[in-house]
Amino acid sequence: MRISGSRAIGLAMAGLLLAAACGGTNNAASNAPAKVQIAFEFMFTPDNLPGDAMLKAAQLYIKQFNDQGGIKGTKVELVVWDDQGKAQIAQTLQAQGISDPTVLGLVCCQFSGVTLASEPGLQGATPPLPFVAIGASNPKVTDSGYSVAHRINARDDLQGPADAKFIVSKGAQRVEILYPNIDYGTALADQVSNYIKTNGSGILTQRDVEQVGQRDFSTIITKIKAFKPDWIFSASLSEEASPFLKQLKDAGYTIGQNINYMGSDGHFGTDVNKNSQYSEDGAYVSTILPDPSNLPAAASFKSAFGAANPSLLGQGVYWGSSVEAMQIILEAINASPVSNGKISRSDVLAHLGSDTFNTIVGKVQFDSKGDIKNSGVFIYQVQRDNLNYMQTVGL
Repeated sequence: MRISGSRAIGLAMAGLLLAAACGGTNNAASNAPAKVQIAFEFMFTPDNLPGDAMLKAAQLYIKQFNDQGGIKGTKVELVVWDDQGKAQIAQTLQAQGISDPTVLGLVCCQFSGVTLASEPGLQGATPPLPFVAIGASNPKVTDSGYSVAHRINARDDLQGPADAKFIVSKGAQRVEILYPNIDYGTALADQVSNYIKTNGSGILTQRDVEQVGQRDFSTIITKIKAFKPDWIFSASLSEEASPFLKQLKDAGYTIGQNINYMGSDGHFGTDVNKNSQYSEDGAYVSTILPDPSNLPAAASFKSAFGAANPSLLGQGVYWGSSVEAMQIILEAINASPVSNGKISRSDVLAHLGSDTFNTIVGKVQFDSKGDIKNSGVFIYQVQRDNLNYMQTVGL
């Protein structure tokens, strides 16, 4: 997406914050807005490690931004909404932002289902409330025609085929496809299945559905033994991935020896490997967001974030995407004119659709649908307490 080549431009955090605070040459003489709010919505409860990393990163970045002057001298207020991963709660929370014209942008959401349910209300606000999504990968999020919709991650119809392409390239013959019974899992499993069917001549597949919160995988593992796959693709979330991997190993499977394994985003982060007693060692993991941990543009923030949150430093995909989304929203707000102490969401929305944004992962621009341009899928390999970057897959 933005890790390799010219996309990974070394942008110093201090320079970025100073440019945003000054507002560039066209905004330097503008009057200050009376109030600026950004809403940050995610699933924070029950305990959610990605959500924790993202929230703490957003809070730290907003503090740094305000310390450099905020929006034309006005400090930005971060409004935190915990939607608990439920569409109804999200819509109730968003109604608060819709009715408050000083809420100029929304960063959300962990699940595609929540995002899809939110779009009509956000679009119907007066003016519409623009959002930048982190992780909502269902193609419908941006295919539905809502101008408020923007996302910084790759779509399911890129990730699924890219994951399958990687598996096919490794010579797979029999592929077990395991996925949770939620929109995310079903969509990703469908994309993997369809790619293998079209491009993997002679490759056999078997699909199994797990329940959210499932802890006993003995029935599924029995079916896997009977199928005799040489690859497993799993769209499981971390809560299910850890016990499955441990039970898979207890059943006699060792990744890299008698089975190969690829997990999607729910496996990203060393917590899955640790919680499965390192049963994930050697597995491949794909993500729809880059990890900026080793990019020059992220060095300053990484240092500050690691000092404040050492246990979360390894969650680079999540704290990185949180900062990236905040930078995009703040640049769009800062580029918008102030009239009578107010900034209009309509202007913010226009800048989101047209501008190029400087972020810790490089330059970012959205296409006409609100998808990020030049996206990719990032493949890592798990090795004990590290995730080693392997390659970027595109189609």
